[in-house]
Amino acid sequence: MEFKWKKELETGIDALDEQHRGIFTLANNFFQKCTEGGESEDLVALLDLLDDYAKKHFSYEEKLQMYNKYPEIGKQQSQHAKFLENLAELKAIYAASGPTRELALMTKGRLIRWLAQHIKNHDKEFVDFLKTKEN
Repeated sequence: MEFKWKKELETGIDALDEQHRGIFTLANNFFQKCTEGGESEDLVALLDLLDDYAKKHFSYEEKLQMYNKYPEIGKQQSQHAKFLENLAELKAIYAASGPTRELALMTKGRLIRWLAQHIKNHDKEFVDFLKTKEN
């Protein structure tokens, strides 16, 4: 079962929304391949790609927050670190046991749902902050 991108997740900042959709797509691809029994090399490549993409996105987002003197940047950095910790744990589980249904469900629960909640709450708070600066 795919976890679909929804309009309600859009922040209104095109670059962030595009990057969020990219992370979502990579996590969903990994989830699907685990569920369907993908090739080991493909799954490792997807995890590495997701890790790299998430780090670049978080760096971009945090630079944008620093530039705009966002007072909650520490909370954002902590949230980003939690996502990367979860991803590292999933990579370790994959290395130990391969593509299992449990790993697919953990990916969905820990990464995809986390990402949706993070966007809806923390990233939208940042966007709201930016809107107050414009006024």
